[in-house]
Amino acid sequence: MDEDGEKHVLTKRSSSPELSDKRSGDEGDWRRIPEWRHLWKYVPRLDLDEADFTQFDTLVSFIDSFLSVNRESSLNKFKLRIYCNHDRDKETNNAHMARWISAIFEQNVQHVDRTWLPVEVPPILYLCESLVTLRLCGVVLANLEFMYLPLVKVLALEWVIFANELALEKLISGCLVLESLSFCKCSLDNVNVLRVRSQSLLSFNYYGPSSRDLHFKDLVVTIDAPKLEILKLSHQANIKVEFNFCVGKKFNPNDLSKRKMILHFLVAISRVKNMTIAASTLEIIYDYSRCEPVPLFRDISLLRVEFYQDRWEILPFFLESCPNVKSLVVESDYYTKERTSILSRPRRLLSSLEYVKIKSSWDKLEMKLVSYFIENSPILKKVTLCLDGCSRKESVILRELLTIPRLSSSCQVVVL
Repeated sequence: MDEDGEKHVLTKRSSSPELSDKRSGDEGDWRRIPEWRHLWKYVPRLDLDEADFTQFDTLVSFIDSFLSVNRESSLNKFKLRIYCNHDRDKETNNAHMARWISAIFEQNVQHVDRTWLPVEVPPILYLCESLVTLRLCGVVLANLEFMYLPLVKVLALEWVIFANELALEKLISGCLVLESLSFCKCSLDNVNVLRVRSQSLLSFNYYGPSSRDLHFKDLVVTIDAPKLEILKLSHQANIKVEFNFCVGKKFNPNDLSKRKMILHFLVAISRVKNMTIAASTLEIIYDYSRCEPVPLFRDISLLRVEFYQDRWEILPFFLESCPNVKSLVVESDYYTKERTSILSRPRRLLSSLEYVKIKSSWDKLEMKLVSYFIENSPILKKVTLCLDGCSRKESVILRELLTIPRLSSSCQVVVL
């Protein structure tokens, strides 16, 4: 049984139908239990991995048998992972997929998790009125005239190949009560414009391809989700997603269309509660702020900033747009340069900030950053410093920290 008390078939290498029956005693083969020969066929969940079968044909036979026996009953979840094999016939694989999807469609399946590279998903799946969770990885999605998934709340798309951008847009808009959307882009997915339009969406996670992917082009992202509370953008995505800039391109204040696009994006995400953002994204927002006022992010409580460049000094300006942020996590993998022009300017008090965590190497600029938080946060409770590859001794850093005047008398500083 799983954690919620429901039985389901879960294959493992140690209990695969393909393994020999040489185990004995207390560790005997569970398939020898007489009742199991029949009961396993009626469990409401199926979780299979191709790696647990020595032959692909055996996996196909197993699934066909299971779905055939369960034809008259309901299937709660169907999870299947099949990996790319160029030796197999594409049409045969598509036929297997179509047959199994049609079967679980008739069984009112609620949760589908499918990894199969690169097999077409039959259209009937996108008309499943019982489906609540849909996770697809590596599959191919055709451009259908109509998609209707009235109960889907969770949609996760990883390395999916779409016929075109419209196919993806129809899939998202066809999920009428969608609450969580996760999209992992690949260079061959045929998506240059990602349109996220949902009146019910609460969480959106975007994972971009590696910055080393030479086939990746600019991606325009438009978000129309008035209830959005959580937005997470991977560090690979950073500027590419939000503002349609490639690495190396700079913000042009005279480009009115780009300024308008950035404003619409910021307004669309202004109600999020938790945000993960890259330094390069902050840099664009900062450049934009010199032309237009940045909307306030009044609902942000947790802000995680991932720095991969030398722009520590742009953080304070963005914090002024987050008047209610309580927790801040700052991460960096690179040594920063001595750039303190913005940090040295007078700043407003961080009246809501309670917790700060900095995970990085260490230099003089970071001490200035810590000083900024400690000296300008009246209710700050704790500052945690995680020193990665620090060349200076912890005792030296602690002595420097003790010299910083604290605005909050209850503030604790912890060095890890």
